[in-house]
Amino acid sequence: MHLNLTEEQQMIQDSARGFLEDSCPLDKIREWESLPEGWPSHMWPQMVDMGWTGIVYPEAYGGMELSNVDATLLMREMGRAALSTPFLSTVLLSGRAILEGGSDKQKDAILPQIVAGELQVSFALGDTSTFPNAASVKTTARAEDGGYVLNGTKNFVEFAENSDKLLVVARTSESNDPAQGLTLFLLDAKTSGVKYETIKIMALQPQAKVILENVRVDASDVIGQVDQAWSVLEPVIQAATAILCGYMTGVAERAHNLGVEYSKERIQFQQPIGAFQAIQNYLSTTWTKNTMGEYLAYYAAWLIDHDIPSRQAVSEAKAFVGYSAVESTQLATQLYGGMGATSDAHTTPFLKWAKQLQQTLGNCQYHEKIVAQEMLDGEPLKLDESHSIALN
Repeated sequence: MHLNLTEEQQMIQDSARGFLEDSCPLDKIREWESLPEGWPSHMWPQMVDMGWTGIVYPEAYGGMELSNVDATLLMREMGRAALSTPFLSTVLLSGRAILEGGSDKQKDAILPQIVAGELQVSFALGDTSTFPNAASVKTTARAEDGGYVLNGTKNFVEFAENSDKLLVVARTSESNDPAQGLTLFLLDAKTSGVKYETIKIMALQPQAKVILENVRVDASDVIGQVDQAWSVLEPVIQAATAILCGYMTGVAERAHNLGVEYSKERIQFQQPIGAFQAIQNYLSTTWTKNTMGEYLAYYAAWLIDHDIPSRQAVSEAKAFVGYSAVESTQLATQLYGGMGATSDAHTTPFLKWAKQLQQTLGNCQYHEKIVAQEMLDGEPLKLDESHSIALN
C-alpha cells in the first residue's frame, strides 16, 4: 500500500476541499441546522455535478468507477466540512447493494438514476439496534398472492422521510443462523402501510423510525435472491464502514485545526493558552491519533480494493476512529472554554458528528468484539512484502 496520494487522488482531494470550503463555511453549517428538511438539500445537485454520486459505480451506469480508497478520501473532505447528505445511505449502502445483488434489468433501471442524483434510496437494516449485523433484522416478509407482505419496525433509518425509495432487509424464512433467510426489497417510500416517526439525533441528519404495517410488494421488488441477502450485504457494509471512517477522520481533523487556531488566540495568564506544555501535549496526542485513524481507514479500504480479507481491519479502523474522533472534538470544544458548550461555537457541529458517527454502523464496543473474534478465531493474513505499508 502506497502512503502517498496518486496524482488523481490529489486532484480529488484538492477539488473537493476547494469546493467545500467555498460552499460550506462554518456560519452556513450552523444555519443549515434550522432547515425544515433537516439537511442542505441544495448541495446534492452540486455533488452530482462534481461526479461524487458515481464515484464507486461502473462507467456503464454513468459512474467514475474509482476505488474504495478514493471514496474514503472524498468522504474525509466531506467530514472536514461537516456536510450532511444521503451519500452513505444512497450511494454507499443502497446503491451498492443493488449493484452487487440486483438483476441486470434492476441495475440498468436504478443505478443511472442514483448516479444522476435523480433517486435517493434509504437503507433500512436494523430493527433492534444500530449494529450492522443480521441478528438485528426482525422485520418479516410473508409470501402471499405472488408477492410479499412486510411487517416490522426499522429504527434509525437515515433520510427515510426525504427518500424516493426504501431498501428494506426482511426475513423471508427462519433459521438458527441469523444470516440465513434474509431478503432485500426495494419499495416506494410512499407505499401504503409505510409510516414514519422522526427521530431527533445530535448531528444535522434526518433520521426516522420506519413502521411497516402489512406493506404489500411485488415479487419483482426483490433485489437478488430470496433468503440470500446477507451474502450481498456483508461486503457492502464492510466497504461503507471503511469509507465512513474517512468522514470521521475529516471531522476530527477539522475540529483539531479549530482548536489549534483558537489556542493561539485565547489569552490566559498574559499569554496564548497554546504556549502551555499541557495544551501542546493534548493537541499533539490528538493529532497523532487522528493521523493513525486516517491511515487505518485507508488501509481497510485498500484491503477491500485488493480482495484481501478485511473484516478485522475495518473493525479496527471503526473502533479506533470512534474513540479518536470524539477525543479530538471534545478537546477542541474544551479549548473554547465556556463558549465551547454553546451551539454557536465553531466546534459544536463537529462534536455532534463525532458522537453520532461513533454509533453509526456499529459502535466501538461492537467492533472491538469483532477484532477480538478475528484475532482469536480467524486465520492470520498471509501477506508478502508487496502488501507492506513500510516497504511501498
